[in-house]
Amino acid sequence: MNNGVLLTVIVPLAMFLMMLGLGTTLTTQALTTALRNKKVLGLGLLAQLAVVPVCAALVVFTVDMQAEFKLGIMLLACCPGGTSSNLFCHLGKGNLALSVALTTFSSLAVLLTMPLILEISAQAIFSTAMPLDIPQLEILKRLFFMTLLPVMTGIAISHYFPALGERIAEKSGPFGLAFLIFLAGLIVMKEWQNLIAYLPVLGATILGMTLFILACVMFMLKIVSPSMRDRFTIYIEACIQSSALAMFIALTVMENGSMVAIPAGMYSLTMYLIGFSLVFFYRRSQSTLTEKGMSPSMQQEISEQLATNSDR
Repeated sequence: MNNGVLLTVIVPLAMFLMMLGLGTTLTTQALTTALRNKKVLGLGLLAQLAVVPVCAALVVFTVDMQAEFKLGIMLLACCPGGTSSNLFCHLGKGNLALSVALTTFSSLAVLLTMPLILEISAQAIFSTAMPLDIPQLEILKRLFFMTLLPVMTGIAISHYFPALGERIAEKSGPFGLAFLIFLAGLIVMKEWQNLIAYLPVLGATILGMTLFILACVMFMLKIVSPSMRDRFTIYIEACIQSSALAMFIALTVMENGSMVAIPAGMYSLTMYLIGFSLVFFYRRSQSTLTEKGMSPSMQQEISEQLATNSDR
């Protein structure tokens, strides 16, 4: 199979199916529940759309690395979690309705934020002697067909054909992981020499950036203090980016896209460390509370009560 067919047919179709599956998990009832808690939803969106890109920019303009890698990291910071963040949230028994709502709203917001952030980043990263033209209209078109259209289609399927929606939702998580592994493998095979050459600096930078994002989000939520379950959900949504979307955009519309895609490919190999670590520590803290005689419902009730009192 040649790269043309892969990037113009296989990858777009797989991306569409992943986001369609995400849409089927977002029922109108779950959406209503998430929308009622405007404070937590707003905090989650703030973390995804503002904290993550700002932290990425601070790292990018501090660490000395190849310009394409810097742009690749900024591209990655523009791509919210997708199905991977929902899967980690499910594994950790977080607030799945909030996770899906945040993923959906942030994915729609990307239609506006990604072209703007990439244009500003390219102007700052590349010298005037080597300008990089960001195809904003092309990115908007691809984001529309890869995010807005499939998500809305999934919501409609879930609403009008609930049985079909449930079947699609059950398959979307495993399919998304398999596709992510496939896409990461494609990058590894294509850019193996570059990955090996830049792993020490780029790998450490991406891991450090993720930990920096986590620390900033923790500090923000410590001040505002939502429930423990909602905090965990926002941590996952902020720290798990859609490397599949970043690689797709880089490979299909970017000049020298295979180099720009390397940070996302490397991130897809390391994000499981962060995701599973967050799940482990959250589940462990929940088990500790359970051993002290507190049921999960009681833990949630006390956590939400503390969050309510902190607002007064």
